[in-house]
Amino acid sequence: MQSNLNGGICIIAGEASGDAQGALLVKALKEEYQNKNVNEKTFWGSSGPLMRKEGVEDIIKVEDLAVFGLVEIISHYPVISACYKKILNEIKVRKPEAVILIDYPGFNLKLLQDVYSLGNTVIYHIPPKAWSHGKKRTELLKNYCHLVTSILPFETQFFKDNGVNTFFAGNPLKDNVDEYLSKNKTIKVPFKIGILPGSRKNEIQKLLPILIESFVMLSEKESKITGAIPIAPTLDPNFVKDIAYKSASNLGYTKEWIDQKISFGVGNAYEVMSTSSYAWVCSGTATLETAFFNTPMCVIYKISPITAYIARKLIFIKYVSLVNLTENSEIIPEYLQEMAKPIYLVNHALKVFHDKDYETKMLINFQKVQNVFPKNAAKNAAQEIIKCIDKYNVPNLNKFKYHRENRTVK
Repeated sequence: MQSNLNGGICIIAGEASGDAQGALLVKALKEEYQNKNVNEKTFWGSSGPLMRKEGVEDIIKVEDLAVFGLVEIISHYPVISACYKKILNEIKVRKPEAVILIDYPGFNLKLLQDVYSLGNTVIYHIPPKAWSHGKKRTELLKNYCHLVTSILPFETQFFKDNGVNTFFAGNPLKDNVDEYLSKNKTIKVPFKIGILPGSRKNEIQKLLPILIESFVMLSEKESKITGAIPIAPTLDPNFVKDIAYKSASNLGYTKEWIDQKISFGVGNAYEVMSTSSYAWVCSGTATLETAFFNTPMCVIYKISPITAYIARKLIFIKYVSLVNLTENSEIIPEYLQEMAKPIYLVNHALKVFHDKDYETKMLINFQKVQNVFPKNAAKNAAQEIIKCIDKYNVPNLNKFKYHRENRTVK
């Protein structure tokens, strides 16, 4: 099957974290192509504000896809389905040099099979958590992916052991944090709590009321407490603020009180992570970033009871936070589902504030986590991706046969 080598590179993200990773990857790919004196590539697909800033054309928008949980996805299905049909049709028409999928498994694992069957070179950057969901996902990656670029050390060996062509690039977010710290003088503000309720609307709706109640409870015990809430660029700031104000009002606290005690900012997560002396963090990539900033924390997450029930039947891992998974030990506590209660969050914050030995032990473990990740992750991934594209984008090459016969596990 002959490919049209002039269709640019299609890249698909589905939420704010994928948008951040996609932006870093696109920037690195552009630099690598420039170093090779290759004509400028076009990038298009599903992008958020950060990817668009890097010049990725948004055939569909991350903002339309960013939901999580079985119940939540079902209610949002018509929008997601329309986006799927639109991007698949565009891939058929444009015939890209490669399709790069970023995380977002509910959407991308189906797209993976469809675009592979069209004869596209398919790369999965930041693969789905096959290591926690059994081996069905692993088989899909093995059979329909020309390359998987992993940003997590513990998953790389799992994929290799199961025949998936996988390359551990390191984590671009570690490089991003290092760059931020090199350019910004940051000082931890005593008794300042970073309140990170996630980047999806349904996460905000479920977690922020709990976090506001926790903050109110903590402020009654520690009058010096202040808070900061970073708002993902993909969200309407008023959506987040209204939930915070309503949650406080239900507890007898005014909007003015919240504004006096808690600051809101758009796209300032790194500022919050770096200057907070402690953080409550929604499970996800933010836990790793917070650890990279050496900020003590705990993890919180809560989904619908139906989604949680199904998840318990399907997910086979001891931890959910990337920090704990990296070291395979409980470095930070995880308050999930019925444990996601203010009393637990408050007690842990107080423990960190008043038990310096405990805080020091956590920071030492954060250093161990940081040491696992090599530098220049986006560049490492970009170089390997370009090798893959060059390998498979050969006129008259039967990609299906070549992939099956020449797939190597590095």
